[in-house]
Amino acid sequence: MYFKNEHDLQLDLAKHLREVGYLTYTEIEIKGGRGGRADVIAIKPSYANKDCRIYEVKNNRSTFNNDSKYEKYFDVCHRMYIACPSGMIKKDELPPKIGLIVRNENGWHVVKAARRNNPKDFNIDFVLSLLYRGYEETLVQRRLRDKIIAEENFSLKKQAYKIGYEIARRLDKDRETEVEDWVIKCNELFKKYLDVDINYKRLPSLYELEYILSSISHLAKDIQYIKKIGEYLRSLDLPEEPEDKSIKWKYRKKLREEAMEFKKEA
Repeated sequence: MYFKNEHDLQLDLAKHLREVGYLTYTEIEIKGGRGGRADVIAIKPSYANKDCRIYEVKNNRSTFNNDSKYEKYFDVCHRMYIACPSGMIKKDELPPKIGLIVRNENGWHVVKAARRNNPKDFNIDFVLSLLYRGYEETLVQRRLRDKIIAEENFSLKKQAYKIGYEIARRLDKDRETEVEDWVIKCNELFKKYLDVDINYKRLPSLYELEYILSSISHLAKDIQYIKKIGEYLRSLDLPEEPEDKSIKWKYRKKLREEAMEFKKEA
């Protein structure tokens, strides 16, 4: 079993110890003249049988050869273990009272049991250090839990949006069909009266529609202009001005002026 660093191995061991019923703490600073940090501390939740265990985690041979400070931890623990990947350390290489637990593909296994010790400094200060560290670790876990819950809610929100969109799309299906029918009928009218095919399968752009409607608008003005000119031509036999201005009748000058005025507008 491969672990990138000792920290990952620590977390894996702590998880295993929790699963078998221990309270666990990682990276606990050992106060007083002993110095250093205990990698993993496990405590059995029992008043009758006090059992505090310290696990010194080693992920490679060199750190094991160059570090022996963990023997000072006997002042605050009842049992002491070395924890490492399987095959890295032999149980005969350890002092008699230190135990060995190894990690292989199938999990953690005790190769050598640690002898019980009576710690002289297992006191309130040490217990408080565990409480402080425990609070820090649970705080991280709570924040992680809140983050997971937030991400799950966001995922549910996205899923709800997709479902809502699908429902709306199905409800609008009839309206979409009506729009399609309307476009087809519009195409038939354009084809019938203007000989223009707008190709409803490829909807025309706004520019194309504007061009068609603009052409129709100019054509309508031209027709009105031609009508005005026709009225003027039909009135050539009328007098330029009416002799009796009290009589409301058409006369040539007025029709000519209307035609010319319309021409200016066109």
